[in-house]
Amino acid sequence: MNRKHGETKQMIMEQAGQLFMEKGYNAVSVNDICKAASVSKGSLYHHFQSKEQLLLEVIEEDARQWQSKWVHLTQAEQSAKQQLYLLAEHYAEDFQNPLSTALEEFARSQVITEEILAKITSINEVTLQACRSIIMKGIEQKELQNISVEDAVLIVSSTLEGLGKIYYTNNKHENKRIYRQAVQILLDGLSTR
Repeated sequence: MNRKHGETKQMIMEQAGQLFMEKGYNAVSVNDICKAASVSKGSLYHHFQSKEQLLLEVIEEDARQWQSKWVHLTQAEQSAKQQLYLLAEHYAEDFQNPLSTALEEFARSQVITEEILAKITSINEVTLQACRSIIMKGIEQKELQNISVEDAVLIVSSTLEGLGKIYYTNNKHENKRIYRQAVQILLDGLSTR
């Protein structure tokens, strides 16, 4: 079956993403990806310079989807505090996404070039920007203390990302409860009262 250029690239990304989620980055070979996507190595390398580039594009697409869902979740008028709870739930849902683990594995196992670091930073900026806009809104609306926005973003996002470690130990409902509890604890310190 002849596929169009964009369809082939998308198929490779979907199959590679599935393999990265199932096996992790290091356990997946280019041959595995080619077999799953029913493409030749030449076709894969026509679309992607390397397995590293493929992983980064898969994760970049995942970040775009995360952002799209986030925009949808925040369409209604909500306070900054309500949005922080929504963000926590969104993080809880996302950490069931093993691509986060694949990216961590990749970053630990590679010599990171400036180009790759810039790409990873850009991908991470998607979630940081969601957090940043909530913190800024909370300060502007006097829901949150007038503190350094970047410090608050680092603290809130690190807390939510760190809670991703509980993914394997609890069920989905329990994870969401713990994320909500974390936001409550953070708000106790950030709120203007």
